[in-house]
Amino acid sequence: MKKILQGLAATVLALTAPAMTALATPSNPLSGGGSSIESSGFFSDVENLVNIVIAVGGFWVLVCLVIAGMKLSGSSGNPQKRTEGLVALGFVAVGGFIIVKAYDIAGWIASFGMIMPISF
Repeated sequence: MKKILQGLAATVLALTAPAMTALATPSNPLSGGGSSIESSGFFSDVENLVNIVIAVGGFWVLVCLVIAGMKLSGSSGNPQKRTEGLVALGFVAVGGFIIVKAYDIAGWIASFGMIMPISF
C-alpha cells in the first residue's frame, strides 16, 4: 500500500511540475510573432489547473495528517511506533509547506537558465 501511495504521489508531481513551471514563466521567448501565448488563454487554464492541484494536495495533506495522528496515538508506548508516527507528522509538515509554496517553488525552478541582469 505504501509503495502504491508513493508511486501515486510521484506521478502527480511529475504530471503537475511542467504546468507549474509554465505558469511561472508568462512570456514565451520562442514565439516569433503572431498570437502570443498570453492571448490564447493558456496561462489562465494552467492557473486553474494549478489551483485544483493545490486543493487536491491540501486535501491529501489533511488525510495524511489524520493517518499520522492515528499512528502516533496507536503507538501505545512502543518507541518504534511512536517514532514512526512522529516521522509521519514531520513528512506531513514538509508536504504541506511544499503545497503552500508551490507557486514560489515553480518560479524558482523556472528561473533556472534565465539570464539575469547584473547590476553594480
